[in-house]
Amino acid sequence: MSTNLDNIRTNMVGITTVNGFPALMSERFSLFKAAGFESVLLWWGPGEKESRGERVALAKKYGLRIENVHATTDNLNAIWLNDSAGNQTLAELEQELEECSYFGIGTLVVHLTNGSVPPPVSKIGISRIERLIYSAEKNGVRIAFENLRTPEHVQYVLNHYSSRFVGLCYDSGHEHFWTPNFDWLKEYGSRVFAIHLHDNCGEKDSHLVPFDGEIDWRQKSKQIADSSYTGSITIESEYNVSAQYRRYELTDFLSYTCEKGKLLETMIQAQR
Repeated sequence: MSTNLDNIRTNMVGITTVNGFPALMSERFSLFKAAGFESVLLWWGPGEKESRGERVALAKKYGLRIENVHATTDNLNAIWLNDSAGNQTLAELEQELEECSYFGIGTLVVHLTNGSVPPPVSKIGISRIERLIYSAEKNGVRIAFENLRTPEHVQYVLNHYSSRFVGLCYDSGHEHFWTPNFDWLKEYGSRVFAIHLHDNCGEKDSHLVPFDGEIDWRQKSKQIADSSYTGSITIESEYNVSAQYRRYELTDFLSYTCEKGKLLETMIQAQR
């Protein structure tokens, strides 16, 4: 199945399927649609009861566009180490790229490290990343490398590889908590393939709904409007992270989250 690499400007608001909802995946998709969401970010790694194909089918059933999918986050530090575990991690990521191509999904979000003290950028790691980029080009699927706790690995890859299949997944909460002094959109705004938007108060990566923390969304909406990103406004907030959300019924929480997403989408569109 072919993929479309051309970003088409949309007015959609989406939500992640990994958000602490106490509901079966089939029920979640129904609730997403009822709340007003128009797209989803799918978890693509291991651990879900439903297969990737079943999750893709659910999105189609409920008319939800798959904006992007999130790769496995297991054993990522092994990429940078000279042992067989790194080869296994690479093989898993390559398989996920191939399945993106098969299901017609154009963007895979990838983390490059685990934890706060990952191994340094290494020759063996760069060799594996180059193989991953080659796989992305061969399969026609873009890799959006996500900003995390430490910026060095993502910066290295974005600074050294200009392939049209290599770009940034901008995560607002990660930036605000972990790298508040590094402006990812200012540095890489022309290469944004995906956005994961959530809020926090600077004390932890709490995945609050936008406007419930301390991020300056007026500034961020302007930066997103000025960036290369033209896809869905994807909210990566979690139901079980705050007592203020747990007092909501699940349907009310989703409606509230979608309302805030649409407000943010309106702010972004007004500044384009």
